[in-house]
Amino acid sequence: MSKLPLLGIICNRRDHDGGSGQSVNHTYLDAVATWMNVQPLLIPAHRAFADTQSAANLLSALDGLLVTGNRTNVHPACYGGKETDDHPPFDTKRDAVSLELITMALLKNMPILAICRGIQELNVACGGSLIAGLSAREDKLDHRTIEDENPDTVYHARHSVSFVQDGWWHKRTARMQAQVNSLHNQAIDRLGAGLVADAHAEDGTIEAVFKPDHPFCVGVQWHPEYQTGENHLSKPLFEAFDAAVQQADVQF
Repeated sequence: MSKLPLLGIICNRRDHDGGSGQSVNHTYLDAVATWMNVQPLLIPAHRAFADTQSAANLLSALDGLLVTGNRTNVHPACYGGKETDDHPPFDTKRDAVSLELITMALLKNMPILAICRGIQELNVACGGSLIAGLSAREDKLDHRTIEDENPDTVYHARHSVSFVQDGWWHKRTARMQAQVNSLHNQAIDRLGAGLVADAHAEDGTIEAVFKPDHPFCVGVQWHPEYQTGENHLSKPLFEAFDAAVQQADVQF
């Protein structure tokens, strides 16, 4: 029996009655199971994996990296900013682990898919900066999460995005626009080195990026993992990611 490629999926800290733990929303696993032929490996957002040697040891076993979303924000210290009341909540251990893994994965040409918080971490790892407290900007739409018990309400398509002509998304969907379920209060400000903006919201907010000199490095601000069988942007994204992971030639 042939061995399946190993896909690392970054976790988030979750507090519960008995303390705290590490988890990934089930929707990410649904998307991976639906569109990819890989073996998932959950990576704790823990200080044990936040140094260069630990990251190298972990990535040496992987064929791809999925950087997930979360309600927490990237700490402004990671991109030279100052903390304000608009910035929390934070998960600094997640920052440390994600930024170390992304940086090394880029160096090793490992396929990377970055979603929601992940696209922000990807941008910071490439030397870019973020807009914090997006909702406080008068020139921006309100991209924040809706507080509702029904996930279908929370993750419904919020606004449209425009794809760049002949960019990554336009080539794979033959579309110039799409409706997306984008939920965030941080966004890309200064674009990181080597990244190309590939989709914008109506207010100009960058909603997708890719790295043309990398085998596969794509980031989206929206949530293609939610209702992945019905989300028309999920199939082309995860199938392209799977193809890159299957062909990955990661050298350590």
